[in-house]
Amino acid sequence: MMSSPNTLDLTGLSAWKVVEAYLAAFAEGRVNDILSLLDENVVWHIDGDPGVSTAGILQGPDQVRRWLQNFPRNFRAREFSVSEIIAHHDSVLVLGRFRHTVLSTGNTVGSDMIIHFKISGSKIMRYQIFEDSALLARAFDAHGEWPLQQVRINGILYRYLDVGEGPTLLFAHGLFASHEIFTAQFQALSKSYRCIVLDMPGHGLSEYNPAGWKLDDLSHDLALMIQELSLGKVTFIGQSQGGMIAIRLAANYPQHVSGLVLIGTSARAEFSERLQNWHRQREILLTGSEQARDDLFRKIQGYVCDEAWLQNNQAAAGRERRIMLAHNRQGLALALDAAVFERGDISTLLPDITAPTLIICGDQDRATPVGLSQEIADLMPDADLLILAGAGHHPPTEAAQSVTDAITEFLGIHLLLK
Repeated sequence: MMSSPNTLDLTGLSAWKVVEAYLAAFAEGRVNDILSLLDENVVWHIDGDPGVSTAGILQGPDQVRRWLQNFPRNFRAREFSVSEIIAHHDSVLVLGRFRHTVLSTGNTVGSDMIIHFKISGSKIMRYQIFEDSALLARAFDAHGEWPLQQVRINGILYRYLDVGEGPTLLFAHGLFASHEIFTAQFQALSKSYRCIVLDMPGHGLSEYNPAGWKLDDLSHDLALMIQELSLGKVTFIGQSQGGMIAIRLAANYPQHVSGLVLIGTSARAEFSERLQNWHRQREILLTGSEQARDDLFRKIQGYVCDEAWLQNNQAAAGRERRIMLAHNRQGLALALDAAVFERGDISTLLPDITAPTLIICGDQDRATPVGLSQEIADLMPDADLLILAGAGHHPPTEAAQSVTDAITEFLGIHLLLK
């Protein structure tokens, strides 16, 4: 934030300097200093739902004083950053971003903003802020499902959970799963980190491109999401398909990645001997009866999960199958095309990835056997491999506490070093 001038007697100073003084005083909560900058007929204009405490049109310093005094009673500021100030005659535009917690609901909301100031005689005549008023209204709704957020990127609607505060962790699940596979991890980690937990296209609550896509497209979408939502450098936690996307993201957009956690994944194309069976399964996914699809998902579960875990966790296994059955048929078939038939070999990307990486694999993983994780660890410059005994292809659920503990330790070491 810009430093305040030595005095608030701004007579004859530029509109830019008046706004600069306002921003410094606002950042420090100096209400009286702000009031000294206002014209006696100042207009304060904030569009939005009347249920949002800051929304409304006010006139006069006394009204603005109440607005400023009420601000900390309604919000806890998390971030207020200015990226650019543009001045033209008596108009000044302030471009930036905020992130605040709504105290009445506990919901934390962030938005880009533009503030338009009109200055005359070194006094603020008018203030108007442009922000995501619809998102703010949701943040004030105590009965809404706030953690579930959405963003449309390159035509695809991505839905995701956004929980916690701190450095950002971005979670991406594998084929047939949903964001729920990471429930144990994000519930624990959101106490210290901001967890963005995605439903991938064709899965869960997210939509998909009916023309199809490739994993490279998804890595590009997520890089754009990280950039445009101002998430900072993220630690990307990817399981299976999610790990394949993570590798692409870290290799092609290293400026967005502070670390990787790769769980039961591969940098190789699918084994050729499996492709014929995948084609048969794709047809069932797309056109089979509900019973045929349920039978297929039971078979897939029996293949990817440890047998003992399935026997001892039948309720959790049943919940996983219900998630699988709820996926859109066409979307899931297209997701399979991207993650299996078209994913290709990306092992040549591994030596150039410098982000610290934790690789986790179950010793009973038949979908992406341990050798594939070992290869990734061998080819990456800064990678550690953890092999979990008695876990299959879904360590986040099959060995939930071990995975959570390993990620917590990894983050504690590598984020502390930055």
